[in-house]
Amino acid sequence: MAMSYEDFLDIAKDAAKTRHPEAEVTIQKVEKLQGESYVGLSVRPEGKNAAVTMNLHELHDQVVENPKRLAAVMSEFLSGLDKALEQIPQVDVKQFTEYENVKGNLMMQVIPVEPNKEKLEQIPHKTIEDIAVVYRIDVSDSRHHNASVLVTNQMLEKFGITPEQLHMDAVISQMETHPPTLKNMSEMMAEMSGGMMDMPESPMWVATVEGGLNGAAVVQIPEFMDQAAEKLGGNFFVLPSSIHECLFIKEDGEFQRPQLEEMVQSVNATEVSAADFLSDSVYHYDSEARVFEKATTFESRVAETAVAYETAAPETAKETMTVLLVEPCKYPRQVEIGTDLEDLQKAVGGYIEVTYPFDENVGLVMNEEGKLEGLPLNRALRDDDGQICDVVAGSFLVVGLTEESFGSLTPDQMQRFEQQFHQPEVFVQMGKGIMAVPMPDNGLRFEKKPEVRAAEKEAEKAGHEKKTDIPAKKPKKVKEESR
Repeated sequence: MAMSYEDFLDIAKDAAKTRHPEAEVTIQKVEKLQGESYVGLSVRPEGKNAAVTMNLHELHDQVVENPKRLAAVMSEFLSGLDKALEQIPQVDVKQFTEYENVKGNLMMQVIPVEPNKEKLEQIPHKTIEDIAVVYRIDVSDSRHHNASVLVTNQMLEKFGITPEQLHMDAVISQMETHPPTLKNMSEMMAEMSGGMMDMPESPMWVATVEGGLNGAAVVQIPEFMDQAAEKLGGNFFVLPSSIHECLFIKEDGEFQRPQLEEMVQSVNATEVSAADFLSDSVYHYDSEARVFEKATTFESRVAETAVAYETAAPETAKETMTVLLVEPCKYPRQVEIGTDLEDLQKAVGGYIEVTYPFDENVGLVMNEEGKLEGLPLNRALRDDDGQICDVVAGSFLVVGLTEESFGSLTPDQMQRFEQQFHQPEVFVQMGKGIMAVPMPDNGLRFEKKPEVRAAEKEAEKAGHEKKTDIPAKKPKKVKEESR
């Protein structure tokens, strides 16, 4: 009867305890992404706050195949254990409790959703159709390359930040510590051959990070995707060849989605391990809308837009709505703007994000990437206890909500939210938090109302027509100070 894995672990545990009597030796289940969880042997040396955990399934398979090799396999196991214990690092626990020590070492990883459903419930993540973005803390050093710790919900709670803040900081950190790379496939082949191969430029481009580990996460770096679109000349397909890299192919008609899907699925079935698998789907980057999505989703979106355009009444007057515009360093003002997406984007200076922080039918339309782009902080949003829960960067709109879309504010809503956001604010970092301070009036940028400017022009025109010798009074100068 073949030796069970449990019995093999017990033998290995006794051998490890004999070899290292001062160490703590236990059998533990190791939870990992990509369905790679396993039960292994954990050995923590005396005086160390980190342990070595070894997956012994391959060694067990050798014994099952040839029971006479048990002694040799145990010798191989102990030799590997000794080497691993020599390299075990001393972990700085404070590194994982203080967010300021963490955010500069954050990195992203993209994984498939389906094989990781249970694990994703325990970790902060961002889902894009059938793939998810998770976050790691890089703990590599000169001796331990490619060592990282997965960020969990429990860690995020200790950090005291939101998943959105974690994602934003991870993007910034990734750009600095694991910068993305984009090389033509022919260039990659030439490097692999030591310069022996001289090939014409390929339609395929390899996107990854320096070092290659978890390089497919570059699809979540907006700046890199925009640079890739510029290099490729517009929209492009994204082939998720593994969690470590993606292939970019320009959307120029030479390749069609079904053809590319067949290619991806064939490579996944024959070349990619379960641990490295990312997706059987072909993705697409819309360079104009700056949207990363499945190619099928892109096709549906374009088709819906075309149908909507064809069925729209050509003579329909453009709809407008009366809303409140809140700009940094200025008092709020009532404005009349169009209801189209382009009108909202123009008002906030970029792609929009909508949030609903109040218990009534109003929404805040703001710049989706205001903080990432470093737009000036504008107003604080507060919870029911008056504590700051978020800060809006850049201009934003307070809009009413209809059953289907956005609409005008009621006069009562206009008055109340003008009062709520009336005084511009400046922000001061206070330890881990931030404090909002009302901006003094002498620091504001004043803007005359349209009716005031019109009246001044009429008065100026009338004065010229009279051509009197009486000199006009000089207007008082209003000192304008920028923030």
